[in-house]
Amino acid sequence: MSVLDIFPYLLFGHLFGDYVLQTGYIAAKKSKDIKVLGIHIVLILVSQLVFVFGKGFGVKEFIVIAMLSGIHFLIDLIKFHCKTVFCNSWKYYLIDQSFHLSSLIFVATFLDKVVPFLPRTVVSIGAVMIFNAYFIGILSHLIARNGTYKRDYIGYFMRMVAPVTYFISLWSFLIYALLCGYLISKKRSMFNLLNYVFTIISTVILLEVML
Repeated sequence: MSVLDIFPYLLFGHLFGDYVLQTGYIAAKKSKDIKVLGIHIVLILVSQLVFVFGKGFGVKEFIVIAMLSGIHFLIDLIKFHCKTVFCNSWKYYLIDQSFHLSSLIFVATFLDKVVPFLPRTVVSIGAVMIFNAYFIGILSHLIARNGTYKRDYIGYFMRMVAPVTYFISLWSFLIYALLCGYLISKKRSMFNLLNYVFTIISTVILLEVML
C-alpha cells in the first residue's frame, strides 16, 4: 500500500484514540499527571493497532505503531511541561496537531505491506467525522474564546453529518451546507461561523485526498 492508502487508517486510529477515547478526566489530568498521560498513550496505541491491523501485519509493524505512540508521547510531553498562555492558544493547538499529522505521514512509509481489514471508504469517512466533531470544535472554541470548553453534542452531530452527505452526492452536501448556513444565520456567533466554515473546508479537502 502507498502512503495515501494507509494514511486514513493511521488518521482514524489517532483521532479515535486522541479524542473519542479521551475522557474528561484524562483531558483534565494528562497535562498534570504523568501517569494519566501514560494511560492516554496506551489508549492511542490500542486504537492505532485496532484500525491498522490486517493482512501483512507482523512484529515489524507492531514496532512501528509502538514507535508512533512513542512520538505521540513526546509531543504531548512538550505540552505537559509547557505552562505558558501560548500553550493553551489556538496557534499552539495547530502546531501540536501538525506534529501529530507529520508523524502519521512519516510512519505510513513503513507500513506499505499492510492491508487493513476495514474498508478504506468507511475509515476515511469515519476519520473526517471525528475530525469535524472534535478537532474543529476545539479549534473554533480556542479562536472564538468561547468561554469554558464543553462538549457540544449537537454540534458534534451536525459536523459529523457533513462527510456522509458529501460521500452520498455533491447535491446532498450542498443541501446540507445551505441548511446549516441558514441555521447559523439565525444564531450568529463567531464560534458557530468558524465551525461552519472549517467543517465545509475540511470535509471537501480530507475526503478528496483520502477517498
